[in-house]
Amino acid sequence: MKSKKKFIISTILLLIIIFILMYYKEIPHYFVKTFLYHNYATEELEKNDYAKEQDYNFVQITDDFVAKDKQHLLNIFYTILDSGNTSFYFYCDDNYLECKNDVDKLIPSTNEEESALADINNFVHPFNSYKSINIISNSFGKITVTVEKQYKEEEIEKINNELQTIINKNISEDMKINDKIKVFHDYIINNTAYDIDRANNMTSSEYQTSSTHTAYGLLVDKKALCGGYSDIMSIFLYQLDIPNFRVSADNHVWNLVFLNDTWLHLDATWDDPVTNTGEQLLIYDYFLIPYKKLLETDPVEHKFNLEIYSEAK
Repeated sequence: MKSKKKFIISTILLLIIIFILMYYKEIPHYFVKTFLYHNYATEELEKNDYAKEQDYNFVQITDDFVAKDKQHLLNIFYTILDSGNTSFYFYCDDNYLECKNDVDKLIPSTNEEESALADINNFVHPFNSYKSINIISNSFGKITVTVEKQYKEEEIEKINNELQTIINKNISEDMKINDKIKVFHDYIINNTAYDIDRANNMTSSEYQTSSTHTAYGLLVDKKALCGGYSDIMSIFLYQLDIPNFRVSADNHVWNLVFLNDTWLHLDATWDDPVTNTGEQLLIYDYFLIPYKKLLETDPVEHKFNLEIYSEAK
């Protein structure tokens, strides 16, 4: 009789637990939030030497890692990428019902697919930008982010050493800022060829391992795509403590530079034109020009999202 009574009690308790789980989901949610996630507490976000902590119109640095709305969500992703962390987690607020859906929309199905994350990537130092990003969310609102960076540590060391050599040989402290940028702009163009072969065969397996879309490829191979030109220019500008970020159009990327309280466009790629004769040219059509001049010079390939890159207009 005792065993039968014990069985009946156990069965009743099990049914009660099942009932609670099925019809009162807030109870296990409360348990996880309070006792497992400690009311959505996150670890402290450490920052590396390349974190800029710069606010822009599109995204701003935050120290609150419980997303309240879509803008806050974008700010959290920006803060994580800007910091240089390769792994971090945050949470969705209970009242932000669309959080998980908004996170899912941010995840590109391929590394090449454009998304809001790709635009956010343009606002961080190139050494903290991602090559690929993995995002996992669970039903309790925890979002885990894992980042594979675009540049490896040995590549960063190589770039910094090469960059310092170029600066030491070509730029002096008494130069004006504009002159320093011009000297570096000229050096890069005179010592780099646009990688037309890869540009014409982007999907070919022969070119998949090429690094000419990065600053490393530009310095090592002396060939580059627009990503290589814009990255090396951004890295150089950051060394001079000049605020800047990269602007993306559908098939192109270039730099936006803050000088004398004004944002100016700089496109070293298009100042290094490809000619039918193979002749190396150096022009200044896209050297520190305002938005109006950019539109007058090329209103097609430099057409960008004005809501995302609003400083650029």
